[in-house]
Amino acid sequence: MRPLIPMDKKRIVTLAGTLVLAGAVVAAGVYGPSVWKVFRQQSAITDSIVIQSPAVDAKGATINGANGISNGTAPPGTSVIVQPTTTITAPPIAPPQGDTASKSKYREPDNKLIALAPSVAMFFGDVALSNDAKSLVFGTAWNIHQYVDGYLYGPAAGPQMNEEDIKKYIVFHKALLDKQYKNEANGSKAVTFTSYLDVLLNSGIDAFDSKDKTRIEQFHQGIHDLDTHIMRNDLSSKIYGATPFATKR
Repeated sequence: MRPLIPMDKKRIVTLAGTLVLAGAVVAAGVYGPSVWKVFRQQSAITDSIVIQSPAVDAKGATINGANGISNGTAPPGTSVIVQPTTTITAPPIAPPQGDTASKSKYREPDNKLIALAPSVAMFFGDVALSNDAKSLVFGTAWNIHQYVDGYLYGPAAGPQMNEEDIKKYIVFHKALLDKQYKNEANGSKAVTFTSYLDVLLNSGIDAFDSKDKTRIEQFHQGIHDLDTHIMRNDLSSKIYGATPFATKR
C-alpha cells in the first residue's frame, strides 16, 4: 500500500471541474463507465481505476477504498489528502447457489428504446428540452439503474460497484445534466421535470453516502420508474409509483 500524499489546490477535483469535462462528454454523446473512467484518470487522483468490478476479497468486501472525485464540497484554499489506488484484479463473484444466470455486464444505453411517457413528453421537443437533453436523461436513468440493480440484487441482476463508487457515478451523471441544462434555450419551460431529477439524484447520492439500505431501496424505486416508465414507457415493467410522473403515463 502506497503512503498518503498531499495534493495541491490545482489537483483538487470539485464539481466545477467536473463540469469542464462534462461539456466534452455531452458533445460526444457517450456517458457510460468507460467515459467515467477517463474522467477520473484525467483528474490525476489515481494511478489506475477499476470501474466495472471494484476489488473485493473472497467475502465480497471492498479491498481498495474509492477515493475519487469530490462532490464539490471542498472549500476554496483547502488541501485534500487522497490515497492513490492501483488496479487489482477482482476475483469472480459467483451468483448465489441455485442461480445459474451469468454475471450481468454493463450495457450501453440504447436510444432506440426511448419512448417517453405522456406525462413527460411535453417537457421535450421544440418547446422545452432538446433531443440531446432527452438522450442524456435517458442515459443517466439507464446507467444508474443497472448499477443499483446489481448492488441490491447481486451480480446476476446488474454490474457491480460499491456504495462509494455508485455515489460518485450519480454525481458524475448529475454534473452532465447540469451542464446540459445550461445549454437549453427553453429549459425554464421544463423546470418541473428537471427539478424533480435534481431531487431524485440528490436522494441517491445521499442514500449511497449513508449506506442506508432502506433509503437506497427508495432511490431504486425512483430510478426504476424513471428508466422503465418515464423514459421507455414500458407497460410490462413493474410500477412502483415512486415518481410524480410514473402513475400518469
